[in-house]
Amino acid sequence: MNKTKKIFLGFLTLAFFLTGCTCTKPNQSESFVNNNDPYESFNRGVFAFNNLFDATILLPIAKGYRAITTSTVREGVSNFYDNLMELRNILNGALQANGTKTTNAVKRFFANTFWGFFGLYDVASDMQIQKYKNDFGQTLAVWGWETSDTYIVLPFLGPSNPRDILGTVGDVSTPPSLLIALTTPWTSYPLSAGNYVQMREKSIEFIDNLHRSSTDAYATIRTMSQQNRQKVIQEALGKTKSQAPDYEFDMDEDFEE
Repeated sequence: MNKTKKIFLGFLTLAFFLTGCTCTKPNQSESFVNNNDPYESFNRGVFAFNNLFDATILLPIAKGYRAITTSTVREGVSNFYDNLMELRNILNGALQANGTKTTNAVKRFFANTFWGFFGLYDVASDMQIQKYKNDFGQTLAVWGWETSDTYIVLPFLGPSNPRDILGTVGDVSTPPSLLIALTTPWTSYPLSAGNYVQMREKSIEFIDNLHRSSTDAYATIRTMSQQNRQKVIQEALGKTKSQAPDYEFDMDEDFEE
């Protein structure tokens, strides 16, 4: 079995396991009624694991990355990964039959790739070409799975729900994840790790402040992630104006291995 199939099957197994959990009768606690969190004990355990991984491995690497690079370099790296994600935006825009999103993503990708030195410079924004985030979870919502409220925290990936877990399976089997997975480990692993690190570096102050100011960081992140994801889904369904969320906690933009 080749590497790409292993990646896909691994995420498919995880998705069906976790979404299958939601088929059991949940504990109708106050937390579930108010926050759609029937598996809070499990989720808090995963949340604690993610925090431990972050504190001992990811955050120190992110701080080291910041220490040895300039803001210009970091901006270029972030632009590079954002440009790769336009491939996913193109595909999902087409699957949603959304001409505006598809066209804009195509324009942004070619402008930044050819005039922005392979995406290191975001010339598309200078050209006022609007950017849209478009993932397979949004596509599933457009196809009819509009409501998916059960809150699930995934190891490493963070907050999610049944629809978006399956969306992650779709995203990991399409560009740019598939493109990177087909490359050699010498390039795919550094690219995947690099995206995790640069994303974490950008959120150092925000997450630090959140933990300092919240009496219950888990509950705060749950509320914010649910609200922001709902905003994204509503925009994909055309029920609200296009607007970027205040902050996103999903980690599905990484290039999973």
